[in-house]
Formats: sequence, C-alpha cells, structure tokens
Amino acid sequence: MNVVVTGAEGFIGRYLVQKLAEEGNTVIATWFDETNKNEIPEIENVRKVRCDVRSFRNVEKVVTKYLPDYIYHLAAQSFPTKSWEDPWYTTDTNVIGTINLFETVKQHKKDAKIFVACSSAEYGFVDPEKVPVKETQPLAPLHPYGVSKVAQDLLAYQYFKNFGIRCTRGRIFNTTGPGKTNDAPNDFATQIVEIERGTRENRIFVGNLQTERDFTDVRDMVKAIVLSTVKGKDGEVYNLCSSRAIKISNILDTLISLSNTKIEVVIDEKKLRPTDEKIILGDNTKIMNDTGWKPEIPMRKTLEDILTYWRQKLSSPVEK
Repeated sequence: MNVVVTGAEGFIGRYLVQKLAEEGNTVIATWFDETNKNEIPEIENVRKVRCDVRSFRNVEKVVTKYLPDYIYHLAAQSFPTKSWEDPWYTTDTNVIGTINLFETVKQHKKDAKIFVACSSAEYGFVDPEKVPVKETQPLAPLHPYGVSKVAQDLLAYQYFKNFGIRCTRGRIFNTTGPGKTNDAPNDFATQIVEIERGTRENRIFVGNLQTERDFTDVRDMVKAIVLSTVKGKDGEVYNLCSSRAIKISNILDTLISLSNTKIEVVIDEKKLRPTDEKIILGDNTKIMNDTGWKPEIPMRKTLEDILTYWRQKLSSPVEK
C-alpha cells in the first residue's frame, strides 16, 4: 500500500513514518525543512521527497506520481509564538497547504483517505470545570496558529461533506517522547543530562510547574493517528490524547528521581508565560469507542526513554 506522510521530518512525522514502514507500506515521506530531513528514518521502503505544501504543483506532483491510498497530512507551521511573529507564513503553510492537498485529491485521487493533523489549540482557554474537553466543545483559539488549525479542521470537513473526500481529523493534544524539542519533559531532561555530564552547574531552570497537561507518548500517538485513519469514521473528528492530566512538577520530580545527581530547581522568570492554562485535558472516549485505541505507555516509561535518548545524544562527560 502506498501512503504519503507530509511533514515527515517533524517529531511526530518521523515516528509515523517508522510505524507505517514497519507495517509493510511504501511510505512517501515528504519534507520541506532541509535542517531536519535527516531525521526521517532510513528504511528501504521509505522514499524521501521534497515538497512545499504551499505550492499546488508540488503537492499535485507527489499525489499523481505515487497515487497513495492514505495521506497523513502533518506538514505545518506548528509553533504558536512564531504564528504571532509571522501569521502570513503560518496561514499560507497550514491553510493553503491543506487546500492544495484536498484540491489535488479531488482532481486526481478521490478514493484516497486523508488524516489531517489538527490541534487541541483549537479549543483555546477552557473553563477548568469543563474538562476533560470533548470534541463538541466550542472552538475559540487564542493565537493565529490555533486559528489556522481550526481552518484546516473545517476545510477537511467541508471537502468531505461537499465532495465526498474521505478524511478524519485528529485534534492532537500534548505529545512527547524521545527526541522532541521545545517541550517541558525534554527541556528538563537535557538540563539534567548536562548536569550529569558536568557541562552545567547543578541547577535546573524551569517555568510554571503548577500547570497540568495531558501528555501522550509519541509512540502511542502514531498508533492513534493510524487507527483513527484506517478504522475511524469518515468525516469525523477525534481528540487524540491520553485523558490523564499530570502536573509539570511531577514530571520534573520523576526525571530528577531517575538521576543520581543532586539538583537545585530554580524558577526562571523568562520561562513564565503571561497567560498559562491551569489544566489542559482531553476526553478520548470517542476514539477509544470507534477504533479500540488506548494509550499504553506509562509516563514514567516515557520519561525514562527521554533521559536515555539525551544521555546518548549529548556529549560524553567532560574530564576535570
């Protein structure tokens, strides 16, 4: 079976490519960011293809050449902060890129099924009394990134309703695992490993530790993505989440407990956000009922693997 993964060089993308290839598919892994393309697994049945989803011709060329059975659309500008700095690029990549994909499928491969990577950011601020969040929660994004994800979400739905393009939409909550950057578990882990290596003083700098987040291990997440696509109902939207909230302070405590080094925790004012939701927690009942998926990897195992990854990735101890 031919499958396309757009944004394959991203964190979730490269794990998804690995899983799909291991299942025996021919995976067309499209990339745009030159600096990360080597993160895509080197596997015999994986073909790496450069594709700028902002270009209709680029997208059309991939789809018409490989005629995929499934398309996993992960390519995006995925940083909320950057979306404030460059809302044009964010909208161009996320919204126009999605239109280019659906228009191409409509014209050339109408029987392909598309997974669209949406986001919990679509919900915006949710009253703590209304969590866990269901898919029926009103969408009220707080930044251009969230707005662009709402647009992707609703565009996919209208292409399904109006043109019969088969798709599922996955609202992805916090996803972590070995090798991610710019999230709390990996930020904490890299600092801890640097302390272990002797390249940093025994102090770890953190932001707000009192918030609670719904983390899913990336290896569970890619299973959710595949099952929601293959077994999920056409046109439906699914929360992809663990439905378990964990306080950021507990993540830090667990990581420190997995190290034999004495560490002082320091609150860094620069890491504190002007606004920070107290809790982000999704309801995964719908995907569990429709596909049988459920998260399997405990948070402690995820954190152990994150530490192992960074211990191998970072340099060996500095001689004193």
